Amino acid sequence: MVRLVITGTPGVGKTTVAMELSKTYNAPVVDINEIIRPVLKWDPELQTNFVINEVKARELISENLGGVGSYIIDTIAINLIDKSLIDWCIVLRLDPRQVMNRLLRRNWPRCKIIENVLAEVVGSSLSLAIDVFGRDRVIEVDTTNKGIHEVVNHIVNRLTVGLPIIGIVDWLDKLDTDLVLSLSKELDECLTQ
Repeated sequence: MVRLVITGTPGVGKTTVAMELSKTYNAPVVDINEIIRPVLKWDPELQTNFVINEVKARELISENLGGVGSYIIDTIAINLIDKSLIDWCIVLRLDPRQVMNRLLRRNWPRCKIIENVLAEVVGSSLSLAIDVFGRDRVIEVDTTNKGIHEVVNHIVNRLTVGLPIIGIVDWLDKLDTDLVLSLSKELDECLTQ
């Protein structure tokens, strides 16, 4: 039995990794958005869905996953998942410059790209994972310049050993300070529009 949630900033490869892990473990990939569709509302300005009732969203997820033995979830909304439903939270990390390139290729709005790149810089997905699931059930994986099979093999090996790992990535040590300041200034401009 495997009950995993794969999370990380948009563009880090969550869906691809979840699909490969699904094959490896013969476990279904659960689409949380389908489960909570009754409590999602589209925001055309932000170009994303948002949850209008978090309590109901949590109930829907618990009802749908409660009796299922194995599954893999790919989502950024890990705060909606009761920690009793998850054995391990896998947090994918990716060099923020590569995140930016991937989101640019998706033609996302510039402000949304900057917000997500900065979220990756500061590790907001990892912080949330630790808050929700605790340090002892989080595995952080740097996917930078790694192929899908290398990433999946790394995750499988970590799960086999059964040891958490966090703190392997610090983008602030690797990025040019001017780039981070420039992105931060650009985000400030986005927020004042």
